[in-house]
Amino acid sequence: MVFHFIYNPIAGHGLSKRNWALIESFLNDINFKYVLHETQGEHHAEIISKTLTSQTEHVTIICIGGDGTLSEIVNGIQNFNNVTLGIIPSGSGNDFALSTNIPIGDPIKALKFLLTTKSRKVNFININNRRAINAVGFGLDTDVLKFYYKLKLFSNNVRYKLATVIKTLFFKWYDSKIQINDGEWKQINTLMLSIGNGTTIGGGIKIHPNAKIDDDYLNFTYVSKFPRIKAIIYLRKVIKGEILKLRVVTSLKTKQVRIKLTNKIYQYDGIIVSGVDLLEISIAEEKINFLG
Repeated sequence: MVFHFIYNPIAGHGLSKRNWALIESFLNDINFKYVLHETQGEHHAEIISKTLTSQTEHVTIICIGGDGTLSEIVNGIQNFNNVTLGIIPSGSGNDFALSTNIPIGDPIKALKFLLTTKSRKVNFININNRRAINAVGFGLDTDVLKFYYKLKLFSNNVRYKLATVIKTLFFKWYDSKIQINDGEWKQINTLMLSIGNGTTIGGGIKIHPNAKIDDDYLNFTYVSKFPRIKAIIYLRKVIKGEILKLRVVTSLKTKQVRIKLTNKIYQYDGIIVSGVDLLEISIAEEKINFLG
């Protein structure tokens, strides 16, 4: 069996490059047969994935990158029955990997895990004409993400924490309409709204503590209006993984959500999309054979 590595050299601001150097040396030392596909820019991982999975024989793809690269690969898959997917976490946040059993912080340990583990069926999210593997959201998480990408002089961990604190201090309320499982449309005024397959966003913030990547459900969480003076207190609880203890938080499991966006911007797996009025989000019927 040949492993196909899809490697994003710019993921993790240098982390992916360092990881691949270690992985390549290890694979060569054990004479392991593999094929390397290095991405050349945005959506290239999706193109590679589409090409590899268009064939009839089974293919194993290992992502060396983060949530964004993994998301592109998932969007490229043509036949889920003939694909086994894994990831060596090498991005800025690695949130989906945090919901798996894959070791994080040691690429060789992660690789050994992938080479010896059996795959399992995991879920992903359908969103309009795209797929998400970890989470979809709008409001504060999108604002934080946009600001995070501007803070290029700091490490990944510092950048996200700094962006989160600053945007929490100067947050906005967003009006939107939601419909859950073909029910009645409901008007909400929210700080943020997130639909998760995985448990965390932002490199480990547990927005969906009860999420499971193989339970055939979405986790739908949103934060209702509260006094601005309590923002930092609430943020500390969220960072500690205690979001469900907040009275202003609504969290439930669902199969489908529709959202009408007033600001026309959202993110999925760390990828920002603008110019969208309506999101139609559902748990996908297909499942991924995943090593983890």
